[in-house]
Amino acid sequence: MKTLRVIAILSVAFLVGAASAEGVVRVRTARATEASARDGSVGEFVSFEVRSEEGATLAKSRLVSPEGKLASVVVRDPSDPNSVRMTLRVSTTREASGSVCVNYAVQIPELSLVRSGRVWVKPGVESTLPLGPDLVAVFTAVPVPSRAFDQLIESERARKTPRAS
Repeated sequence: MKTLRVIAILSVAFLVGAASAEGVVRVRTARATEASARDGSVGEFVSFEVRSEEGATLAKSRLVSPEGKLASVVVRDPSDPNSVRMTLRVSTTREASGSVCVNYAVQIPELSLVRSGRVWVKPGVESTLPLGPDLVAVFTAVPVPSRAFDQLIESERARKTPRAS
């Protein structure tokens, strides 16, 4: 039953984030830590965006990172599956304060951008980090499963649902 729940959560997460690009996800899984087993936590849903200073989104990816494990996603150009648009590697740990420590490595060949580092994020709150002279990274993380994750998915569905005029 737990396995089906994890598959359902991951499927929903990737369906929401992969509307315009193919995402290949590789998550190295292992046994959950004792803390994760106690609270039923799968990990952290991490949203990563690269924006220009004007606020235009240049790249966006989402993935679920099991706590302390490496998760990665490769976003490819839909018109040319051999062309990689972005590679993102993430590992997360939840701090005692409630914040999430996100260790990241991102590569965007079109922009000749290769960056890695660490950022602390409050669950559900966007955190920005400068990536270059005119680029900003925006991180958001929420625990999976959680009420915040459910609300995030519902808001994404509501935003993407066509409305009658």
